[in-house]
Amino acid sequence: MYTTICLICKKEIAIPFSDFRYKDIKYNRGKPFVCDKCSFTIRDETNMTKDINGDTNNIDKILRARS
Repeated sequence: MYTTICLICKKEIAIPFSDFRYKDIKYNRGKPFVCDKCSFTIRDETNMTKDINGDTNNIDKILRARS
């Protein structure tokens, strides 16, 4: 089992052999990784900022209105 530090919360996380990120952490020890809790938080915040209609970018709306 390998351990690494979460980029967001700075806590040490242990990655078991069965985890899909195991090889990434094993061979890329210097790269930053994110724990599951922070990953879900980032994903939830991203989903909350999306528009109900699926439009994720307000600039696209503005440019479409100008055309």
